[in-house]
Amino acid sequence: MKIWIAVTHYLYDNAVDMTTHLTKKGALINLIERMTTDLCSGIDEDELDEYDMPHDPEEDLKGFSSEQLEQKFSDWCEYSFNMREHMSYDWHETEVAA
Repeated sequence: MKIWIAVTHYLYDNAVDMTTHLTKKGALINLIERMTTDLCSGIDEDELDEYDMPHDPEEDLKGFSSEQLEQKFSDWCEYSFNMREHMSYDWHETEVAA
């Protein structure tokens, strides 16, 4: 059975946060939600709109396909490259056996 792992690595304290998901879409929504929380806390609502950032990622991104979410995640990584020098976000596909 395939599963997806969402990974956030905080470089300052070398902490790693991982969650497992039954779908790629779930993993990507989780990562985008983490990025939004980590990078946008305190940002004005109008600025979120200006850069097409989700206000409530879990709710705002439900209608996106996995491919659209993958592009959104890629766009987020590119947009936030300079802001996230002390953290990294990634997802991995793997398989588990019963």
